[in-house]
Amino acid sequence: MIKISFSEIKAALDGQWFGSLEGFVTSVSEIATASKDDLVYATNEKYVDAVSKCKCGFAIVPIGEWDLDCTYIMVKNPYYAFAKILELIRDDKTSNEGVSPKAHVHASAQIGANVTLYPGVFVDENVNIGDNTVVMANTSICRDSQIGSDCLIYSNVSIREETQVGNRVIIQCNAVIGSDGYGFVYNDGEHYKIPQIGCVILEDDVEIGANTCIDRATFGETRVGAGSKIDNLVQIAHNVEMGRGCLMASQSGLAGSTKVGDFVTFGGQSGSVGHINIGSKSIIFARGVATQPLKEGSKISGFPGRPHKEELRALASARKIPGLLKSMKKILKYLKLD
Repeated sequence: MIKISFSEIKAALDGQWFGSLEGFVTSVSEIATASKDDLVYATNEKYVDAVSKCKCGFAIVPIGEWDLDCTYIMVKNPYYAFAKILELIRDDKTSNEGVSPKAHVHASAQIGANVTLYPGVFVDENVNIGDNTVVMANTSICRDSQIGSDCLIYSNVSIREETQVGNRVIIQCNAVIGSDGYGFVYNDGEHYKIPQIGCVILEDDVEIGANTCIDRATFGETRVGAGSKIDNLVQIAHNVEMGRGCLMASQSGLAGSTKVGDFVTFGGQSGSVGHINIGSKSIIFARGVATQPLKEGSKISGFPGRPHKEELRALASARKIPGLLKSMKKILKYLKLD
């Protein structure tokens, strides 16, 4: 059973404490179903009011004037504080076990200190894996690739040749990093494959979701900037250059040679055409497609992409069309013009 003391919580969080330090929590819970040994969090006044009526043992709440029966801590960002507590609570299944005798490691590979390689891992020639990295079962790391320190690479991941992975990178199951870019030239009635001789670079603190594919560059590099978080089932094409802190939700995609600034957000099933620049801090809402260059801070929706508010007005107007047609039929009938 998980058991986290109040004193451990206080040490992990920076905030204003109210109540006893004597106590512990054994789990986290939804506010409505919390029991006396549960931890809950509230992000705004409405949820703090719900906390005051529940039976939780400990609460993380935003800064304000509260009077709660349970022990609680006020913090600037409750959701972030909650994430820090989850790090304490989670049961870590990736304890260091060393290099399994059932892993294949080429003699020329360099393996850092405290590295864990699970059974079925394939490490090719001239691969370098940094300290404290964990690579789970049946993952393949091909020749001349560099993997940083403190990385976590889950099962069945394919990392193709000459890929560069920074520090503290997480790659979820079945992702493919460095697959061939989609490049063909039409000649004499056939599509001739263009060799893809570039690489992929994942900078520090990147996370790649399950079943995501990131293509190697035709030449040069495909790059995902530091701190960017890529969801499951995402496609990033050859020669894409993505800045820091970008977010891509599931089923989104970027066509070849797209240049993406810092802290750009792509909603589900959104994307861009190739060879355009997308300015920093832009948002492409769900199912939106950037079809032309975007200035910094742009917000677009729809296809072809246009300003988000304009798209919302168009959608609202479209929903009125059935009613307008009905009214028009009545008018034509009244005027005997139907």
